[in-house]
Amino acid sequence: MVIWIWLGVFIVLAVIEGLTYSLVSVWFCIGSLAAIAAAGLGFPEWAQIIIFVLVSGMTMLTLRPYFLKAVTPRVTKTNLDRLEGTVAVVTKRVDKFEGVAKADGKEWSARTQDDSVLEVGEQAYILRIEGVRLILESVLNSNRNPNREVN
Repeated sequence: MVIWIWLGVFIVLAVIEGLTYSLVSVWFCIGSLAAIAAAGLGFPEWAQIIIFVLVSGMTMLTLRPYFLKAVTPRVTKTNLDRLEGTVAVVTKRVDKFEGVAKADGKEWSARTQDDSVLEVGEQAYILRIEGVRLILESVLNSNRNPNREVN
């Protein structure tokens, strides 16, 4: 009878892990399998509970760091990341919604981060890149020092 209880615990935890994919209940699934084995070998209920807790805890402490490293997405820097913090030159008026600026020898769609407006010929820092659009901040309104100029 106790084997069925542990099997039910295993199924519930496996469903939770399958729905969440958070690497939390998988360790308890392994512990419940150990408890099923203990019940099959005739261990008393208190020993099954101890085995469940110990195996769950040990697998969580020993294997979780490796599993997290394996499933954590790796962020790969691209060549565009080098533009962040550099200076672009406005080629078409840039406001909060639209505009064009030249950086790295190419023209880019651009906008400002706030309500400021950048006029043609003005230099601006590239704060970040969102998709294919530069997010700019005026050099004149900033207290930053330019890393390097990119025209």
